[in-house]
Amino acid sequence: MKAEISRIYFALLVVFFLSGCFGTRDLSSENLSSVYRNTEQVFHPEFSIYQKSDSISEVSVRFRTSELLYVRQSDDQFKANLKINVKLVESYESPVVLDTTTLYYSFDMMEKGKTKVLTFDLHVKQLGTYLLNLSLVDENKNYSEESFVNFNNTDSLSRQFFKVCNLNGQSLFSQSISEKDTFRIEYYNPAIKKLWCKYYHREFILPPTPFSFDVRDEFNYHPDSIFSIDLNDTSGLTLVHQGFYHFQVDTTVKSGLTLFRFSNTFPDITTAQQMYESMRYLTYKKEYESIKEKPSLKAAVDEFWLNRGGNAERTRALIRKYYTRVEDANRYFSSYTEGWRTDRGMIYIIFGSPNSIYRGAVSESWIYGTPNSNLSLNFFFVKVNNPFTDNDFTLTRSPIYESSWYRAVEVWRQGRAYNNMN
Repeated sequence: MKAEISRIYFALLVVFFLSGCFGTRDLSSENLSSVYRNTEQVFHPEFSIYQKSDSISEVSVRFRTSELLYVRQSDDQFKANLKINVKLVESYESPVVLDTTTLYYSFDMMEKGKTKVLTFDLHVKQLGTYLLNLSLVDENKNYSEESFVNFNNTDSLSRQFFKVCNLNGQSLFSQSISEKDTFRIEYYNPAIKKLWCKYYHREFILPPTPFSFDVRDEFNYHPDSIFSIDLNDTSGLTLVHQGFYHFQVDTTVKSGLTLFRFSNTFPDITTAQQMYESMRYLTYKKEYESIKEKPSLKAAVDEFWLNRGGNAERTRALIRKYYTRVEDANRYFSSYTEGWRTDRGMIYIIFGSPNSIYRGAVSESWIYGTPNSNLSLNFFFVKVNNPFTDNDFTLTRSPIYESSWYRAVEVWRQGRAYNNMN
């Protein structure tokens, strides 16, 4: 009997050890559709990673303290309690845990409504491409949400080894820089005193429909201009011209840090020109061109939407729904171009947020409807190896999408926002 108990106890220890070392979740088999549902999320954190040495990664989390619940404590003060569970795993498919930590924070009412930046270190002994899995927990609500951040420290010349910060040294949390931003760049190796910047101004065509044959020209890596920056200069940089700026230590390779300058209001859609351009998915070619020829572009755009909505109230609701999707696409899918102009952005705008999303290290699968159903609509995106961004995915196109595409577009043109319940 004692021998049997010993064997059971040993088996439990092995299971516990394996679960701690190798993780227990295959993230690639989990429905992660919530990552593209901004309005359904309580937390809206932003993340940045800076590889400040060969083995230490600095992770910064920016979030709004107003998203936490404040309750009365024993000292008669109202406080919010946040826990962050951090795991660095091999990939969505392989949940082997490389490093893990748990952090606790407390905020009083004086801090409610403020934006906080929390910074901590991860000790990463192995170089490679991984996945950072973070869970933000409101301990007063007993509520949590997960976020997933790409992690790549394989190449000391790539973006993770650069830190983009304001003049006070605080991290910036986006590759998109406005003309009002003054920033500076730090590089993990203090011996490097100068960076080269290649500036590109490119006009990219809209993605073809999901059933069309996709032919895209190869990117011309010859920059429009090139200049150097002094890393010791504390006065800061501004990006005046729209386009993208690729900062490098070594110009003989493609690796580096890329920053993008889109419109001044990005990711928001605020002008008639922006409204006009992003409704291209709903218009016929001649119709689209004729709108631009009207004396007033704003009046022509308003007329297009009023003809769809039928009355002012329905039209306002339709416009709000459409351009909210456009702006969300900018937030989620921007890469070398605005998010609404990408394959994922196109599908998201027309069809809405998918019922199911399954992620892998180099792919995303979107399902509208019930998984494994013949009636469901499935889109498969493959990650593109792009030196300027890790957020570039291309759609696997097929003729089977033609009827679904035209049906969804027609729903919009009839004055209804298409979703997977239509």
